[in-house]
Amino acid sequence: MDPKANPIPGTGERNIYCPFYNHCLDYAVDQSWLCWNCSRCVHRLIRQSVSEQDYEISEAVNYYELPPNVAREIGKDSCD
Repeated sequence: MDPKANPIPGTGERNIYCPFYNHCLDYAVDQSWLCWNCSRCVHRLIRQSVSEQDYEISEAVNYYELPPNVAREIGKDSCD
């Protein structure tokens, strides 16, 4: 991760177009953050050129059906 990148825990906006986004995401996972954002990062306004191919999904499930009791449990840990 770029030493100037500064992801912080909590809800807020993330810059998915930032070239360091994947590194920050990995860091947030390593820290076990439920939510994180880019509000204090110097790179929050960078817009990396992204093609449609970068977001193309070849094999995926369009949605998941969860039993109501599981959905309620997941909602308790929500960042909203």
